[in-house]
Amino acid sequence: MQRAPSTIAATLLALVAICVLTRGAGAFWDPVTAQCQGPALEGSAVAIDGDTLELTSQAGGRTVIHLMSLAAPELFQDCRDAAGPWSCGREARAALNALLAGSTLACTPCGPDGHGALEAICHDGERDINAEVLRSGFATSSAHFNNAMHAAQVEARKQGRGLWRGDWVHPQAWREGARLGAGACQGCLTPR
Repeated sequence: MQRAPSTIAATLLALVAICVLTRGAGAFWDPVTAQCQGPALEGSAVAIDGDTLELTSQAGGRTVIHLMSLAAPELFQDCRDAAGPWSCGREARAALNALLAGSTLACTPCGPDGHGALEAICHDGERDINAEVLRSGFATSSAHFNNAMHAAQVEARKQGRGLWRGDWVHPQAWREGARLGAGACQGCLTPR
């Protein structure tokens, strides 16, 4: 059955209108972060590691937040570039701390992360902190449907930023015991 061009155009226009009117454009195109809702938690933050922070509200309440869908190196994880091994875990934490300095965050909760933290999408005004961590190259993301996060990760990889400047083991594999060897990189990710 072939549809008339006017029917296709009307259907597309209706979908766009639904997204705009319900402010659901991000949720419509992003099933990973569609679960993030509710009142935002606001305050200042410091990095615990490259993808986890402690948010302190103005009232003094503290919440540990894992940035939704990000996987940064573990704090004591090493990576390797042309100059040799380097502490990518500590550099990832330093990069997140630099992003958080002087910021007032609004973090929209997405649910518990299974390790005692709250998964969230955090913003400093219009700046998407989750995407900025990816843009720095110090994390990877499972949010393949989120255009901003995917584009930020692709940009970091193409520019050879952070982890993408050499060899590294995915944080989940590192937690399971995988390490960079002295020889050729096996079971790890490379920017090539």
